[in-house]
Amino acid sequence: MNAFVQPPLAGPPAGVTGTRPGLLRAAHPPGLAETDLSRCLVALLGLLRWDGGPDDVLAALPHAEQRPDLTDIRNALGRLGFPTRPERLRRGGLDPRRLPALLLRPGEPACVLYRNAAGEVLLFDGATGHASACVPRRLSGTLYIPCAPEPARPRESWTGAVFRRFAPALPLLLGVSALVALLGLAVPVFTMLVFDLVVTGRQADVLEMLVAGVLLAALGEVGFRALRQRALARIGERLDRLVPEGVFGQVMALPAALVERAGTAAQVSRLRDFAGIREMLTGAFALAVLDLPFTLLVLALLLALGGWIALVPVVSALAFTLLFVATRGAAQRAINAAAQAGQAREVLAIELLEGHRTLRLAGAMERWSDGYAAAAAAAALASARAAAVTARIGAAAQAIVALSGLAALVLGVGAVLAGAMSAGALIAGMMLIWRVLTPMQGAFLMLSRWEQTRASMRQVDGLMALETERPAAARGLMAAPARGDVVFHRVSLRYLPQAEPVLAGASFAIRHGEVVAVTGADGSGKSTLLQLVAGLYRPQGGVVRVGGHDVRAYDPAVLRRAVAYVPQTPRLLYGTIAQNLRLAAPDASEAALRHACAEAHVLAAVEALPEGLETRVGDNSTGSLPRSLLVRLGLARALLREAPVLLLDEPVAGLDEATATAFAAVVGTRRGRATILMATHRPSHMRLADRVLRIADAAVEEVPVPGATPPAGPLRLPVFKPAGPQR
Repeated sequence: MNAFVQPPLAGPPAGVTGTRPGLLRAAHPPGLAETDLSRCLVALLGLLRWDGGPDDVLAALPHAEQRPDLTDIRNALGRLGFPTRPERLRRGGLDPRRLPALLLRPGEPACVLYRNAAGEVLLFDGATGHASACVPRRLSGTLYIPCAPEPARPRESWTGAVFRRFAPALPLLLGVSALVALLGLAVPVFTMLVFDLVVTGRQADVLEMLVAGVLLAALGEVGFRALRQRALARIGERLDRLVPEGVFGQVMALPAALVERAGTAAQVSRLRDFAGIREMLTGAFALAVLDLPFTLLVLALLLALGGWIALVPVVSALAFTLLFVATRGAAQRAINAAAQAGQAREVLAIELLEGHRTLRLAGAMERWSDGYAAAAAAAALASARAAAVTARIGAAAQAIVALSGLAALVLGVGAVLAGAMSAGALIAGMMLIWRVLTPMQGAFLMLSRWEQTRASMRQVDGLMALETERPAAARGLMAAPARGDVVFHRVSLRYLPQAEPVLAGASFAIRHGEVVAVTGADGSGKSTLLQLVAGLYRPQGGVVRVGGHDVRAYDPAVLRRAVAYVPQTPRLLYGTIAQNLRLAAPDASEAALRHACAEAHVLAAVEALPEGLETRVGDNSTGSLPRSLLVRLGLARALLREAPVLLLDEPVAGLDEATATAFAAVVGTRRGRATILMATHRPSHMRLADRVLRIADAAVEEVPVPGATPPAGPLRLPVFKPAGPQR
């Protein structure tokens, strides 16, 4: 089992007597509100022999959601490797071989069904957190059965794999579309029969039967259309969950250097790329594509009614094809130009919003506003040109439809005059012609966007094909380092291939528990050196070792659990202060939060806030908090992790003396317990260090601590000197 299920399945919960073996209780992760669904989540993970921990569970759930719902629970299970499939459970229909599974019953708390070693079916009650025996044949509701993820097919694109998940729905959609097409023939046939039998043949006695039949057919068509629309809407809803989540997760999993090369607007554009794809797959284009195969039924009926009139839709299809070929290039260029101009406008808007204070203080707001107005005008002009091209193409398509209708009318009148077709058949034929031409025109108009959709799909596939900093093959290779020994051996790094090196052949060794100050000019690479230790950057040359092992041997997520990092400007995400602190230690108790805040000298300030640790921040209110408070909260968040390596990236630069005092106190209390690397310019902070490293011209050298007596021997330690106590 694992740490979630206590005790193991061999015995009952503590304090419970006279019960069957195999009962369990779930150890709930701290920091998450206990609900029936959350208890069932951890119990189900334990029963599935999942080998993760509370941190992984909390990371898989929404950050600011204290009471996750069923969708959140299912998404968390999917992220942790156990996607679920819903299945209706009727009385007497439970198959114990498919357990464990989550069961939801109307009006009752969520529960988990599982089997003990003797094969008995037991029920874990999410409301109480305990399990008991049950009668399987009396159970009913909805089962959510964990299933193995589908294996990836060779050379299959990521979007192709996503669409394949919806392949089982295709036969249903095609079947419903076939029924819609068949029932849609009822009104034209009814019109023909009424005209030929009732009006011309004077057979009024059949009118009532015809009206009843056509009403039933019309109601059936409306019902099946609504069913198809609901199915497409459900597919669209699932796509809206799966794809943006997958794309965002991939962006967040890419190496930091790769993510930072693209601006915020470009990243947002990536997340929006799928909106057009979704519209193509679930909107008017999808309806037209589903209807087109069954136009053969309409053509067959047209052929039976009027012979040559059936050729009109065929000729129209050829005309639409020729028009598409002729206008494809112009339409694509106009659409691409409009998209690029819109993206340029968004980039400028985001820059304005992010830097509005700097622009106001510099008196440059008017110039930048003028620049945005020019970008907006260019985007509007490009959109107008694209709309004009689309309008001309639409007018041409409408002309094809009108001419096709006129041609069908001429041919039909000729057939009626020749006696080959009745007047009622002509009217029915015209209705059928319009029924064919309408989806044909809709599909043609959407085809002009197909190239853009394909480009979006290629961009999404290209993004998802990039190697993340945490490839599946490297996960779980090595446990987190228990000690903070740090070694750089001939480390070289460039931000870009053509750029000057930030570090060139840097070598030094730091023993566990040492306090090391890193100094140098602005832009010399102090922050980069700290981020190399945290694994945010990978060197192009040399080796970075933490805890005696190359950082590339660690799963980055595992490595960072052993590294606490305080950036120059700490940021708070949307949520409460407690939730922000628990980003570093998701399972931390409230007592641990208060202890970390007290150590960072910020507890009194937090308690003075309206709701203390539960004060909500991050919703445009963080800017009203003093920077000194943000820095001390950042320190508290880092201290909460109890990591063997603590990285401090000039967090107190330019702040008041109280914050600097808190910083010095933190360094003093953590000395010897953790390796501390702090980037700083302050001589007072350097005097807190055991050693000082200076970065100049991409080289790292050790210099004396300010105010200390220079040592007689060389300052630089051997790079591969064994860590641990020295004799």
